Amino acid sequence: MSVDRDDDASEGVADNGRLSPGARLSAARKEHQLSLEAVADELKLDVRMVEALERDDKATLPAAIFVQGYLRRYARLTGLPEDELVRDYTESTDAPPPLTVVAIKRKTAFFSLPSGRVLRNIILILLAVIMLWLAWPFVERFIASRGQPAEEQAQGRLELPPANQLILPQETDQ
Repeated sequence: MSVDRDDDASEGVADNGRLSPGARLSAARKEHQLSLEAVADELKLDVRMVEALERDDKATLPAAIFVQGYLRRYARLTGLPEDELVRDYTESTDAPPPLTVVAIKRKTAFFSLPSGRVLRNIILILLAVIMLWLAWPFVERFIASRGQPAEEQAQGRLELPPANQLILPQETDQ
C-alpha cells in the first residue's frame, strides 16, 4: 500500500516540485472541510467535473478556456491564488495563456473640442447675433418712422384722386 500512496503523491506533483493545480485544489477543499458535492453545488458543476479538476484529468475536462474559468471559481471558493493556479494549468497543457485585460492609456489631446451639444448652441447663438446685426438698419428705420406724422410718411408716394374725380380724355368725332 505504501507504493500506491507514493504513486498518488507523485501524480499530484508538477515538474517543478510544486503540487499540480488539481492537487492544490483538493488539499484546499479538504482543509476547508468541504465535500465534493458541496463544491459542485457552489460552482454549479457536476461532481464528475470537480473530480476531474482535482485529478487534472485533461481527457475528461472541456476546452482549456472553460477549465480556466472553473479553476478561477474553485480557487476563489477555497481561497487559493487564482492567477497562479491558471498559470500552472496552462503551463502543464498546450492551452493558450489565459486572457488578461489590459488598460490602454489614451493620449490626451493638446486641444479638446467641446461636446456636440455645446457646439450646436454656440453656432445658434452666433447665427442669432448675425441676424440681429443685419436686421438692425431695418428695425432702426421702422422705429424712426413710427414717431413721424403721416404727411412725412407719404414722401415719395404718388397719391391718386378718387375715381369719380378723374378726368378722362374726350373722344373726338371725325
